[in-house]
Amino acid sequence: MKKFISLVVLLSAMTMAVQAQNVKFGVKGGLDIQKMEFDNDVFKTDNKLGWFVGPSLQVTLPVGGLGVEIAGLYNQKKYEVNGESITQKSILVPVNARLNLGVSSTAGIYVAAGPQFSFNVGDDEFKWERASIENTFQLKKSAFSVNLGAGVYLSDFLEIGFAYNIALGSTADATWGKATDAAFHNDDTKPKTWYISAAYYF
Repeated sequence: MKKFISLVVLLSAMTMAVQAQNVKFGVKGGLDIQKMEFDNDVFKTDNKLGWFVGPSLQVTLPVGGLGVEIAGLYNQKKYEVNGESITQKSILVPVNARLNLGVSSTAGIYVAAGPQFSFNVGDDEFKWERASIENTFQLKKSAFSVNLGAGVYLSDFLEIGFAYNIALGSTADATWGKATDAAFHNDDTKPKTWYISAAYYF
């Protein structure tokens, strides 16, 4: 099902590009604040700061203010799970529909929403033992989520924005328990993430 959704999104984006009046390439980067949420208190995490950077393609349609933005972003973040530091490395592919609301010929605000595909490119399993308790934290190889965002564009080249990312499905499995006992599983691990970004288009 995810592959079908991905194909539909990409075909729609290609169709928009063909019909577009304006196509811009640029670079986007920024920070993300993520909090991992578990369905019990075995694992605890705090808000953690990460960063992302990568190319961005923005397409404006011949319909007032409508467009689409596609990016490929390398994302890295660190957070602690039960005192253990874990580094997550992934490629984010957001595909957002946009509505630009100009306040002048070159400046205005925009709102955006769309799916985001995430692919893990770093370690996907972390194990440690503490006080005879064996812990395992395993990241999914891919994840699907939705972005809701807004921002300002200050010229034809520069824009600043923010987005809230909603995970659709779990992104990690957590397991704990003594090695000699049956392990307890926590497979409902969902992050809450805010993105703050700046983009420069050539």
